[in-house]
Amino acid sequence: MERFLGEGDYDIIKHMVKRMRGNFPVILSILAAFGALFMLNYTSPLEAGALGVLVFFIMIFIFLYGVMYEVIKIIQRILGAGGKQKGGVEKRTYMYATVAAFGPIMLLIIRTFSAVNVFTIMLTAIFVFLSCFLIYKRA
Repeated sequence: MERFLGEGDYDIIKHMVKRMRGNFPVILSILAAFGALFMLNYTSPLEAGALGVLVFFIMIFIFLYGVMYEVIKIIQRILGAGGKQKGGVEKRTYMYATVAAFGPIMLLIIRTFSAVNVFTIMLTAIFVFLSCFLIYKRA
């Protein structure tokens, strides 16, 4: 029986999987953006119902997560913090992106109640700042 993969081919596959793992948030973000745009164009909140609105907010969160993940990676590269610790920096990047993506979602949810003013924006910014500070201290 003939072997399809040689000895060096396993290293190539490992390398491809490792590179794809870093692009996963971006790919998922693009798919979520297309899903949210589809929902915006072809459904209304009344047709979608409560579950549809929840799915829409989750898609927006996933899109913002991917955007924030890339922004934080760029900031880490500029500041030079990306290559010092492999596991810890990557874990922090995921956590910072999650918290930063939740800020605009909070503002969107508050906007549905039509209560967005300077006070609510400040409270949301304080929440995001305190959450990032907690990640900095604990992780």
